[in-house]
Amino acid sequence: MFEKTLAHHFQEYFTVQSANTAELKKAIYKIRYDVYCTELQYEKDCPVDCEKDSFDNYSKHVLITHKFSGSYAGCVRLVTPPSNNPQAALPFEVNCLPSLGTVKMEFLENEERTRLGELSRLAVPATFRRRAGEKSSAYGIGLFRSPIQVSNEEIRYFPFIAVALYMASASIALGLGIKYVLVMMEPRLAKHLARYGICFTQISEAIDYHGERALFYIDNVTLIKNFKPELEEFFQLVDSQLRS
Repeated sequence: MFEKTLAHHFQEYFTVQSANTAELKKAIYKIRYDVYCTELQYEKDCPVDCEKDSFDNYSKHVLITHKFSGSYAGCVRLVTPPSNNPQAALPFEVNCLPSLGTVKMEFLENEERTRLGELSRLAVPATFRRRAGEKSSAYGIGLFRSPIQVSNEEIRYFPFIAVALYMASASIALGLGIKYVLVMMEPRLAKHLARYGICFTQISEAIDYHGERALFYIDNVTLIKNFKPELEEFFQLVDSQLRS
């Protein structure tokens, strides 16, 4: 009998799409407001239901929807300097660089800035991530109880929402010809992603920025080379959903 894979199960419960309309972007800003402003209180003085900044003007956005409830289950953006303004700053340069100390970025010396991207504002609503010990996490990586009416089988795949958002960002980066993707994230999240073959390299010391964060990067060759077989299929699913 055919045994369903991670990709098949995830496709049963979720859809992944590019948020390229004003309506979908509004939904993303609402998710970010709920997570970063109301719940975690990382950001202050945001308009009601709208957490956004200047980086959104040159970002590609992704939105995940839970099929059966119709609820939005997560979002992320990939920020990359536009061709008409290659010196446009990335979020880490504005928010974190002065505090990071020595950053090992020699690999970028000969790269055009339009070949860089930063994965930013990954957010999963509490409905799809809440568990004991995860109150200060915007993504959630473990099993938990959900307040929406779902089966235990569905809940098993909620932790892969964050993984799918990373996959979606990788898909967009490859499509745009971006060579290096940077991200400020918790070292423990980097270790979790490495189990699946998503191997980021840490290039700074950890600092206190909404919890422990360090700067990491991944290049397109490393991304493809280290995928575990099941994650490679998962990536193909996410990639195909974004393209469609």
